[in-house]
Amino acid sequence: MATRHRGRMLGQAAFWAAIGLLCVYYLYQTIAYRFVTPGRLGPTLLDKQLWFWVHLVFALPVLIGAPLQFWTRLRTSRPRLHRAIGKAYVIGATVAALTALYLGATIEYEGSRLPLVMLAAIWLFFTLAAWRRARARDFAGHRLFMIRSYNLALVFIWLRLVQEVPRDILFFYISDEGIRDTTIEWFIWVIPLLAMELYLAWWPQARGRRSA
Repeated sequence: MATRHRGRMLGQAAFWAAIGLLCVYYLYQTIAYRFVTPGRLGPTLLDKQLWFWVHLVFALPVLIGAPLQFWTRLRTSRPRLHRAIGKAYVIGATVAALTALYLGATIEYEGSRLPLVMLAAIWLFFTLAAWRRARARDFAGHRLFMIRSYNLALVFIWLRLVQEVPRDILFFYISDEGIRDTTIEWFIWVIPLLAMELYLAWWPQARGRRSA
């Protein structure tokens, strides 16, 4: 029993270490692409530049704080700290999602607008639903919506990983580059969302069990 518990703890530590490394990689790639490369931040302070900076600043508590929210020992031994981190997550994710709504709706690529706006709207809904379930002391529902919210917060990490795969391999059946770009915008969040719902709800219900 102790060996199984130790193995489970090591597996969880490895999982979160991988997520942490991916977050660092994502931040490096994003900052280099959007904030360092000239001409990609927006023409003026109020026309995109401020929105990108606000989105980045408020997304940081999401990427840093969410893994701590899933740390069982912290949740049980330091509930006040757990709640403080949760509040920072909700505020950060809410503002980041709202700025993402604007940035997605005004992006220059027309095929990217609808998927990005829908992604931001669903992320905002999951985040606020997690907050409401916590306020109602429905901690099981709170946990499920937090998992869903963080899953969508990691979408742009999935995007960076997808971009590492040559398009001629992943989307060999699409020849038009514009259609490939639009397909990727849907692919990076619809597939993780469906996979998460399969894990949290569909598969447990199909087997006659309660949701995860």
